[in-house]
Amino acid sequence: MSSTRNCIGALMTATLLVFVSAGKPASAITAELAKKCRGMAFKEHPPVRAGSKPGAAKAQQEYYRACVAKNGKMD
Repeated sequence: MSSTRNCIGALMTATLLVFVSAGKPASAITAELAKKCRGMAFKEHPPVRAGSKPGAAKAQQEYYRACVAKNGKMD
């Protein structure tokens, strides 16, 4: 029983160390940056009626991600 408890404790410690040393966590974006990039994405790729232009939503998402990655400094 004691060896099982030690094994579980060692496994939990190893798991914790893996999560801690996995790298730095992603930083959260600010609400201001999110609003700015959302507005820019809608301006660049305006919303359309469903089914009329395929790929518009995906283009908005890609633009938004690029905008956030560049900290709102798009061309």
